[in-house]
Amino acid sequence: MTEITQENWKHKALGMLLTQFTAYVLLIAATAIPTRSMFPAIPLIMAALVLGEFVLFWPFRGSTLDRAVTIAFGVVSLIFVAVPFPSDEIPPEQISKNGDAYPWYSWALAAGLLLVVLVIFSFARQMARENRSHLIRALSHAVTSGVAAIAVAGWCFLPALGSMLLKGTTEGTITVIVLVILALALAVASTLWVRDADPDPAIRHPWIGTGLLPVMFMGVTIAAATLILSRLGM
Repeated sequence: MTEITQENWKHKALGMLLTQFTAYVLLIAATAIPTRSMFPAIPLIMAALVLGEFVLFWPFRGSTLDRAVTIAFGVVSLIFVAVPFPSDEIPPEQISKNGDAYPWYSWALAAGLLLVVLVIFSFARQMARENRSHLIRALSHAVTSGVAAIAVAGWCFLPALGSMLLKGTTEGTITVIVLVILALALAVASTLWVRDADPDPAIRHPWIGTGLLPVMFMGVTIAAATLILSRLGM
């Protein structure tokens, strides 16, 4: 197994944090680009690009199939940003003016189902391996990459969240503080991840993928914040 050496990890951490910061800037800036409809086309494209870059600079051990599965879960998650997830009962506060469920509520239902499928699929796949060496590592890598791929679609709801935050309410201020704290906590955690990384030696610059992991995870917090504030009538 190849590991990032102790003398090099600080240099990798700096580049990784710069990648992470750049991704945040681009995803946030995408919400400022005007569109002709309410559909978050630009954020969706940016989220898809982040997913593609993450797979390109894969930070884990694994096969081509692992990366393909990650892309598949990510693409399905992005699709459900635009395609309503079937639901019989929708809370009144999550119903838009045209009578449909808000997209972040619909996506949350789809993401929950995708997470369940991901865990079952990943476990079954590992159990089906004839050689189960490094089972825990393979399983954790598969689940981590899949969760990140599903979560990145949450950035598509940043324009809606931004509109709620611009109202200047106490709840909105608290939300911003919590999001910033979570982003900083994940940034600190990612410096530990890149130090302890054991990437595939065939992948160039895997620390870029490590830097994108916190950004992708933050997509869940964006969607959750949008969902909570909409429930509060904002």
